[in-house]
Amino acid sequence: MTLSQDEFGVLGSLVVRRDGRSVPVTAAKHRIVLATLLLSANRSVPASDLIRRVWGDMPPDRAAQTLPVYVMRLRRTLGDPRLIHTTTTGYRIDLPPDALDLHRFEALAEQGAALVAAEDFPSAAAVYEQALDCWRGAPLADVPSDSLHETEAPNLAEGRLRVISELVDVKLRLDRCDEVIADLRRLTAQHPLRERFWSQLMVALYRVDRQADALDAYRQASTALARELGVDPSDSLRAVHHAILTGDPALYQPAANTWAPVSQLPAPVGNFVGRGAELTRVTGLLTRAAATVLVCGPPGVGKTAFATSVGHAVRDRYPDGQLYVNLRGYSTSPPLSTSAVLARFLRAMDVRADHIPVGEEELVRNYRARLRGRRVLITLDNAASVDQVLPLLPGDPGCSVVITSRNELRLRATTVRLDVLRTDEAWKLLARSLGPEAAVAQFDALGELARLCGYLPLALRIALGNLVGAPHVDVESYVDELRGGDRLSALAVDNDDTAAVRRAFDLSYAALTPDAARLFRLAGLVPGPDFSVSGVAALLDAPDDVAGGLLEDLASAHLVQRVGADRFALHDLLHVYAADRAEAAGDDVEAARRRLFDWYLRTSVEVGDVLYPELGVSGPPRLSPEVARTWLDAERASVLAATEHCAVHGPLPMTWKLIDAVGGYFGSHGHHVEFVHAINAAVGAARAVGDHDAETLMLVWLAAEHRNLGDLRTAQRYLRSAVPTGRTVWLHVGLDGVVHLELGDIPAASASFERMMALSDEPWAGPHVRIGALAGLGALRMMRGELPAAESLLTEALELARSADGMNVEATCAALLGRCRAAAGDHQQAAELLRHALVAWYRTGARHARAEAMAHLAAALCLGGEHAEALRTAQRALALVQELGGNPRIESEVHNALGLVLLHLGKPGRAVAAHLRGLELATSSDYRFGACRSHVHLAHALAADDRRAEAARHARVGRDLAARGGFGQFERLAAAALADLT
Repeated sequence: MTLSQDEFGVLGSLVVRRDGRSVPVTAAKHRIVLATLLLSANRSVPASDLIRRVWGDMPPDRAAQTLPVYVMRLRRTLGDPRLIHTTTTGYRIDLPPDALDLHRFEALAEQGAALVAAEDFPSAAAVYEQALDCWRGAPLADVPSDSLHETEAPNLAEGRLRVISELVDVKLRLDRCDEVIADLRRLTAQHPLRERFWSQLMVALYRVDRQADALDAYRQASTALARELGVDPSDSLRAVHHAILTGDPALYQPAANTWAPVSQLPAPVGNFVGRGAELTRVTGLLTRAAATVLVCGPPGVGKTAFATSVGHAVRDRYPDGQLYVNLRGYSTSPPLSTSAVLARFLRAMDVRADHIPVGEEELVRNYRARLRGRRVLITLDNAASVDQVLPLLPGDPGCSVVITSRNELRLRATTVRLDVLRTDEAWKLLARSLGPEAAVAQFDALGELARLCGYLPLALRIALGNLVGAPHVDVESYVDELRGGDRLSALAVDNDDTAAVRRAFDLSYAALTPDAARLFRLAGLVPGPDFSVSGVAALLDAPDDVAGGLLEDLASAHLVQRVGADRFALHDLLHVYAADRAEAAGDDVEAARRRLFDWYLRTSVEVGDVLYPELGVSGPPRLSPEVARTWLDAERASVLAATEHCAVHGPLPMTWKLIDAVGGYFGSHGHHVEFVHAINAAVGAARAVGDHDAETLMLVWLAAEHRNLGDLRTAQRYLRSAVPTGRTVWLHVGLDGVVHLELGDIPAASASFERMMALSDEPWAGPHVRIGALAGLGALRMMRGELPAAESLLTEALELARSADGMNVEATCAALLGRCRAAAGDHQQAAELLRHALVAWYRTGARHARAEAMAHLAAALCLGGEHAEALRTAQRALALVQELGGNPRIESEVHNALGLVLLHLGKPGRAVAAHLRGLELATSSDYRFGACRSHVHLAHALAADDRRAEAARHARVGRDLAARGGFGQFERLAAAALADLT
């Protein structure tokens, strides 16, 4: 769709665009009326239906008189009284073809079905994906009508699920099994009662030689149906199950590549014109063989749009995927570090978080090893130097690289220089957006406009932002304005040797209202890659609704780009321009930036209070855990950019305050490389001002992060280098105790937790200090085998945690007490406590803790006789720790739990394999307690597999290791096993 067309949307929040401009429909009841009309577009909607949608089944007495008023005001908002017609029975909205996203979705779905019938499966897949792209979220998301959400929204959602299922069928036909497995895992979790998704998942798993996983998927489906509906699987699902058991050839297709294709390319740029010769040359190079291409040219010439178009044109030649990153080489924001880019790429290529190293050299080696033997297209956008690019080159002859830069970098690459558009291309770009009639009528004026814009694409698009939304497009008047006046001769943009961009910026800027102009200027101060409505509201010191309206104005003028439902970004040239304008206008830039950083900090602390209150509550939480996690996910890059900015430019204390506020989130969500980099910057800032307490706190965070990575010895080194005072003492002592405990150093751990208990009596100590001490001492007593004492300590800790209202710490105490009850033989209560912990950790997003608790839950269920559920739980724990990243200690616990379940299911050989893996992981991470567990379990599994000599050896090693470590329970279990064997 071009900017001159109307656009309406119901597949998500309500969207209205008239002639390229967003039209906000702010009144709730007006949105209900409009949504109801749109759902029946081009058909009359009875007034009685509209009344029911607006007011429900009990409308007010004057509803019939009020409805026409709402329609009148809605017509006024839409700017065209003829758009909504009055009919004999009600009202009708008339829309042109393709104006409504629902109509586009339905048409594409029909087209996809027709292509399936014609057995054109590649085209069908592409069309179905286009249909699903019409969706932006939950249908009618911001339309507050119970009636619509009860009747219409479910039907819309059902249509989407139907198309998703049909797309999966097509991909299975194309043998793209690995590609659909991850999607089907998510879909079966979200819709556990939809048997078709389970059937498709089973078939996909079977075709990639994962028969056991396919059978486990059937068991999960059966459990869900029995639990929720009290029914057995349908005949069709049972038939698929039987076919898998018997190896029916009808299910078989050659297994697809186990690599999961990556697709990070941005969406193609709309209204892309010209560059025919360059496109032919570059796509030819990339199609024939692997190549490295450098696309260079002045700012605003369209290098990113060109590289994106090339990527989409050749993506079929790179079946293993497309990686993309904006290196921000010319942005006022901090450029992305090599480590951060490589960590992102490795995560995108399904490398587990705990397998992503922190050091740059190791990252480069891992990245190149992962690409070996693959055909991947890598786009490195906005590179400023050779040093930025070299570590990101793949080193594999099958992969290609496209680099964009303003400079002709000295690389072994084919260089393609982009210049401004030709005269005819520039005219075409303008004409397409203005429409054929306006373009023909003002042919000469458009040519002059293109000349004044220097034929530069960015300048032309900015000019269009001023023209497209006008009621009557008067190009000649705009050209007269562009010719005259001061064209910001004082404004300097690095490497910009033309005035075209500055002229277009200047005129668009001059057309803004004073409030919009101020927002635009201040947006240039944001250090991150993008920003939210609330973020710029903080910059402005204005309400969110005011900031949102002004952002819509800037988006319509093409001065900001929409990059998400509530997120916007500035082109790097506009970033510089806006910041310079702020200085020229005399804005108090430091005050505005400080407001933004204060908002980051204030909100980070607030969401931290919800998810991690044990780290320092500042007040009662006002957000739900889901909202808190969503905010952190969206603002992660911006908060990190703010910390880096503050570490260089100040205020320096803001650096470590932000780190401290978001530490719990980064520590549990796998962004280890970026977080370690940011903490190191904060350590430098603290040292620069001589703040000993801040430096110590950051060293504690470094230790915690290395502990999260499973590197306990490095964590110990950071703890030893820190000399804590004040609040950091209890955090330091508590973490020191945990690290010693996981290393199996019982005396040192005991000393740390006893000191923590003494600190809990200090006047400054909150309840979490005592809870942490009790939990640590309870875990220690449990490891010693002193179960009554452990249970007493952990019960007190859990009661205190419940009164302190901290989900993570309560979950920790419940999980430890559950493990204690399991060791004492009370498996039912153990399972209840561990399930309680899992619910809390699910809400806070603590994924590693969930995986460990699931492992112990599987063991409790198994010993309690629930073997089938125990197997499912252990398998889910293993999938979680491998998919989301864990550490060797946790993965060791998961494998030991799986081995225990397998032994009780009569599969001692597989149990031995699981425990050997658990032992390997425990030994590699110096996790002595876990190693003892593995040896004891191996003794039982090997004995059941009639390998008694090996069993006795493991029992003996386990007994001796447990005796040295002081792990009384395992010492007794190993000794008993050895006695039985000898």
